[in-house]
Amino acid sequence: MFSNLVTYHIHQTSPLPANNAQAYQYVLSANGLFVRAETRFWQACLLVAACEVRGLQPLQPWFRLKTGRLPASLLATAVADARQQRRDGGGLNEALYQFRHDGRQVRLVRPVQQATASRVQTRQPPPPDLLLELHSHGKIPAYWSATDNRDEQGACLYGVMGRLDGRPQVRLRVGVYGYWQELPLTAVFGVKEER
Repeated sequence: MFSNLVTYHIHQTSPLPANNAQAYQYVLSANGLFVRAETRFWQACLLVAACEVRGLQPLQPWFRLKTGRLPASLLATAVADARQQRRDGGGLNEALYQFRHDGRQVRLVRPVQQATASRVQTRQPPPPDLLLELHSHGKIPAYWSATDNRDEQGACLYGVMGRLDGRPQVRLRVGVYGYWQELPLTAVFGVKEER
């Protein structure tokens, strides 16, 4: 039905031509198989599998945010709110936040959700203006769980917060339909360089 939903390119000459896929494009290069995608908010090219293919041009993974970096104050607000999401007895529940961009500005939303100490979910479908989905892992470190990998299957930016009972930890990644590339906070937020 959609012949260009997913497309394929063999990278024989540089530069890489424009992406002609509606969802994503596989690119075979000298140093591996890549997938690239573009949304109204960002462009990305992710390494899927490293391998040597003689005679082709090499590629490197990349990410470009089209909107400009998001205010660090919104991230700080999400972290502060997640530290307050407590259950009876004082333990932390997980929490989910959406950074939505209307084309001019970004706003932080905590959608209606059901949360426990180890799971958070919303019954609402992802809104069309969703730029970044961020959830918390309470007091444990920020990491990508098997559940996160199962849930985060769209073309979106994803984040996880952890260690909320001490010095908070935040990790980000760009997702392209089940493929991911970790990003530094500075790629998305106007924060100081990470150390």
